[in-house]
Amino acid sequence: SMASMWVFAVLSLLAIAAAQDPAEGWLGYAKGVAPGRITYVEAKWRCGDNPPRGEAFFSPWFGIESSDNLNLIQPVNPWTGNQWEIYNEYFQWRPEHNQNSASHQVKPGDILFGSVKFNPDKQSYTMVHTDLTDGWSVTTEIPVQRSARGGYKNYTIIYFVYEKVWRCEQYPPDGQVTFYDIKAEYDNKPVTPTWTTAYVDDVCNNRAHILNSTTIQFTWDTKAPSPPASKIARNFAGSRARVL
Repeated sequence: SMASMWVFAVLSLLAIAAAQDPAEGWLGYAKGVAPGRITYVEAKWRCGDNPPRGEAFFSPWFGIESSDNLNLIQPVNPWTGNQWEIYNEYFQWRPEHNQNSASHQVKPGDILFGSVKFNPDKQSYTMVHTDLTDGWSVTTEIPVQRSARGGYKNYTIIYFVYEKVWRCEQYPPDGQVTFYDIKAEYDNKPVTPTWTTAYVDDVCNNRAHILNSTTIQFTWDTKAPSPPASKIARNFAGSRARVL
């Protein structure tokens, strides 16, 4: 779409300055960890309401990350200036590499589903992103990168994130998005990860909340004071990192 082309041209979901995750531009986020290797994660959420004006670009998403915070496999759900989209994304910090799947326009109220599954025989992860309301789905296989020492990296971290700094009135007016029916397996066994919450950029009181072992909610205040223009300007500062 033209919106996607515009976003490809001018925006990156990760900010330039950061060398690893959690990255500049992350608002509220939740981090889950457990012993072993992530073998499966899934979650559902409702596509948010349309913002009252266009232009802005931001995304709720979840994903899994290597233990060194340099490789991120993530089903994303960005507002791309005039519509919501879903697609699969992989970002690697060293050497820098970004990969996006085909994208699909989704509508407010659509129920979205994402999953990531480890393939031990291939040393890869299969990522699935589905709009359960209209049936569209995309599947992407991502190889596990080898470390500098030659062994395969270990994915150990689960992130749920709201990302990108904009003016507060530009975020969705419903003021929340809730990831639910969260399931996680480490070494093929269902586990409840140890969850913590934090933020990188303190914008519009965007915060992650652990409601229970299977539900994580993000809330924000569209009437809060907006961040300084310099923070928003970072969105246009280049495309060193992931470009959506």
